[in-house]
Amino acid sequence: MRVIVIGTDGLIGSALAGALRACGDAVVGTTRREIGTGPNELFLDLADPRESGAALPEAEVCFLCAAMTNFADCRARPDLARMTDVLTPAKIAARLAGAGVRTILLSTSAVLDCKEPGMSAERPRAPASLYGQFKAEAEEAVLKHGEFGAVVRLTKVLTPDMRLMGDWIATLRAGREIAAIRDLTIAPLTMRHVVGALIAIADARAGGIWQISGASDIAYDGIARYLAIKLGLSASLVRSITAAEKGLPAEDVTAYTSLDCARLRAAAGFVPPEPETVIDEVFGQRLRPGP
Repeated sequence: MRVIVIGTDGLIGSALAGALRACGDAVVGTTRREIGTGPNELFLDLADPRESGAALPEAEVCFLCAAMTNFADCRARPDLARMTDVLTPAKIAARLAGAGVRTILLSTSAVLDCKEPGMSAERPRAPASLYGQFKAEAEEAVLKHGEFGAVVRLTKVLTPDMRLMGDWIATLRAGREIAAIRDLTIAPLTMRHVVGALIAIADARAGGIWQISGASDIAYDGIARYLAIKLGLSASLVRSITAAEKGLPAEDVTAYTSLDCARLRAAAGFVPPEPETVIDEVFGQRLRPGP
């Protein structure tokens, strides 16, 4: 299969491109870095209003992985965020659909109201954050292309180099207290889960909305306590605070993020992982008790 991955300088795009190549697919990636692009990598900047994807090669499918995802950055630079997350992706999806290429847009649970767990793909979009609003608009732009447009909503992907949890582990090992938010949750995934699911969705050759999620939601202070216990330490080293105490605006606070994955389960046998399983897989080597 000939595949375009837009955003191979990002974590998901990079991992996805590598996995597709390992499967024998012909992959062309895009990057915002002009220096260092090789024969299988093109320069493309979604922030450029002139960009329409005209230079993209022939392919069967295109994964749109690049985006401006930080909630605070979207508020600080809304025009740039809308160009990056909505306007340019919409142009590219339209151009590709006209050429018979399927676009798979990576999206987020933040397009929903996040007021209950296991949210259905049919739930009306009701984003609270500006980032969620932009992704909701991008979803509509891609889905209007029918079989040539698919949306994949993801929950939080944990990676070993996440600074927050790395700092927590180091601080806990030193016997010092950490503060973690109790009213902000995630339904975590590993990169392995995400990449495998994205490849399965590409192989399904179907449009519409797909959802990839952890099995259940866990608050950040719950993650912190689990890390402490796995390190052989007391959970009392974790002090629970509110998102407001941390300075987060109300629109960034999600009571739930978990999504219903019934379509992916039926199509590819996907089994949503439990939060503790994800934490163990991602940070297991660093969670052995002792110095």
